Amino acid sequence: MAVDLTGVTPSQEAADELFPPTDIGPIWKKDDQGRWLMPERTIGLQAAIWAEENLGAIEGTGRLQLTNEQVRILAWMYALDDDGDWLYPNVFYQAFKGAGKDPFAAVVCLIELVGPCRFSHWDENGNPVAREEPDAWVQLLAVSKDQTRNTMKMFPKLVTKQLKERYTMDVQKEIIYADHGRRTLYMSGSASQSAEGNRVTFVLANETQHWTTSNGGRDLWDTVFDNVGKTYGSRIMQITNAYAPGQDSVAETIRTEQEKVWAGLASPSGWLYMSREAHPEAPLDPEWVPFIMERIIGDAWWQRRNIKSLVTRVLDGSRPPSRTRRMYYNQIVTSESQFFTPDEWDGAKDPGAIGDLRDLRRGDEIVLGFDGSKTDDATALVAIRIKDKLIVPVLVEQKPEGPQGEHWHVDQDAFDEAVAMCFAEYTVKAFYADVNLWESYIAKWSELYGEQLEVSDTSMSKVAFDMRQSKEKISRLFEAYRQAIRDKTLKHNGDPVLRVHALNAQMGHNGKGLIARKEKRGSPRKIDCMVASYVAFAALSAWIEKGKKKTQYRRRMLRSSQYANH
Repeated sequence: MAVDLTGVTPSQEAADELFPPTDIGPIWKKDDQGRWLMPERTIGLQAAIWAEENLGAIEGTGRLQLTNEQVRILAWMYALDDDGDWLYPNVFYQAFKGAGKDPFAAVVCLIELVGPCRFSHWDENGNPVAREEPDAWVQLLAVSKDQTRNTMKMFPKLVTKQLKERYTMDVQKEIIYADHGRRTLYMSGSASQSAEGNRVTFVLANETQHWTTSNGGRDLWDTVFDNVGKTYGSRIMQITNAYAPGQDSVAETIRTEQEKVWAGLASPSGWLYMSREAHPEAPLDPEWVPFIMERIIGDAWWQRRNIKSLVTRVLDGSRPPSRTRRMYYNQIVTSESQFFTPDEWDGAKDPGAIGDLRDLRRGDEIVLGFDGSKTDDATALVAIRIKDKLIVPVLVEQKPEGPQGEHWHVDQDAFDEAVAMCFAEYTVKAFYADVNLWESYIAKWSELYGEQLEVSDTSMSKVAFDMRQSKEKISRLFEAYRQAIRDKTLKHNGDPVLRVHALNAQMGHNGKGLIARKEKRGSPRKIDCMVASYVAFAALSAWIEKGKKKTQYRRRMLRSSQYANH
């Protein structure tokens, strides 16, 4: 529920009280005396001093001057445990557009290339001493080179003449050599195959909110993560804007896993996760935006001096509010066009569910829904248990991305066997299957199992469900399905593929009402598992409606019998 601002005069004090930012990570934490919390052991301050003494300014002339916030990031990024190992093996930095992520990342890359970036030993006072990495292999990585250029173009400004001479550096457009070529820093918009095998010491993964399955980003991430594990002390730093939920990006995956850690549902995975996000209810109101942005800006003085222009961009109504909130408020919010928001979908998860087929028990009364493809989209068979309206995917197959999917075909026999298993293990009351592309199997299923099915959608067969039928009926069912999830009267078991497909679905209109659709024809963002659950919901609705009619008929017959007796 939105905060009631009636009678409240916008001010920094009011904004801080009503809409305090959400601070994730230690760099914004303070101790009991109000001092910034710092790690007990770190070589990050040595790295910060080296950077300010050796690197040039991003703007103007002179030496680099880090902000206090950037120094704290370095301190926590290079924090050590008692053994001199990384306290946080990997780093995730999410910040608003214009926060200076790329210039700061360039500084970190140069520290990793020629600066004090590895633990050497403890001094006589027990403090850590840093050293250089003599075999530095630093990689700036994204799914396209355009995403790395904002970082790469910072190096000519940062690398001073003195630094070049000291480390015999050769600064080229896409690569930097140092120490007579023994150390390398290079940019790559790379496919996972070309990244395979590289023994990197540091990877800057840029704009991971765009690293998705469809563009090869997920495969690239898996490859890079494995590469970093080959060399002791090597690590990854991700820099990103807030991601759009439901795209299954690498940034979304990291956040999802971290939320499990924060909730105590998973063991810590070694990520230093840093993000300062506007309060969830922070308004996009001209009078409040400057005060909200004041806290999000933090130490980014280059934005504060241009606050009027920044506020104008935030208030630009030509773009959807969800994008504005992600880019400038650093909030993780859904697109206005999504059929389900993450909160709506996740809120309908049965807390006691396992998340796979084990959620069904032998003999359970169920209905089935099927949405099939052959070579492009996904194919899914989904059950809904009648007693508690729990959605449980039975089998899902999806075309692999890249060369593996070039000659891919769905395993039709596997789905035929899955259907047979359902009728053998459970009590199937209704079974609807979209007729498109699977007509022969639907005819077979209708012939084999039709007698025990209690409802049908068309006269074609007991199983066929024609998505091309009455637009009014289809939209009415979609609206009822969506509302049932939002009301939590229809629940699901948390299956991860079903979740991705549900959050991929976009809102559409068929001329009669709301429907779910893909974002565009040919999109690799599949929705078929969700559609199969909708088809199962249609079967469930028909079965419930038939039960109501039977009850009403019995009541009418009973009344008629009682009247006749009198």
